Amino acid sequence: MSKKSAWAGALVAAAGLTVGGIAVATAADNPDGPPAAFAERHPGGPGKPGRPGKAGNLKDSTLVVGRVKSVESGKLTITKDDGGEVSLTTDGSTKLRGGDLNGLKADQRVTVRVKDGKALNVALAKAHEQGTVKDVNGNNATLVQVDGLQTPLDLSAVNEKPKNGDLVAITGTVSDGKTIKVEQLRQLPK
Repeated sequence: MSKKSAWAGALVAAAGLTVGGIAVATAADNPDGPPAAFAERHPGGPGKPGRPGKAGNLKDSTLVVGRVKSVESGKLTITKDDGGEVSLTTDGSTKLRGGDLNGLKADQRVTVRVKDGKALNVALAKAHEQGTVKDVNGNNATLVQVDGLQTPLDLSAVNEKPKNGDLVAITGTVSDGKTIKVEQLRQLPK
């Protein structure tokens, strides 16, 4: 290797260490902040304009995941997945993605964005499954998933009902804690 190549390699390495050192020093100055590389590439990072309204609304909020226990005027009670229960306040600004809060029913699975004990946003959790249909009986059927689990299906919202043995992909909501109310059904090739 020539002396020029050796010096060029040493200069590149020194420049890399210097730049890396600056990034590490920046992160050390603010260990709770995003890394310097994140700030340079993503809008809304330090020194870059973002969407302050949206970020400000969600700051210090938490996510609650579970099943609706009850819905009353101004109050939503959730049984969390860990078994605990939480009562949240609601008002006209509480949003339900894809519907109205009054349409929530007991046992529906939801995710709720919460801040200071108030429900900000509620979303019905969607089930996405694939498998083979069996035991079709009117609006009821069973889905045998790839792993062998069997899930009851409510097909009342589906126009074209599957037949026994059809391989399908479904999307829907869990209505009673176990049955998927199918909203979309797509036939898969066998």
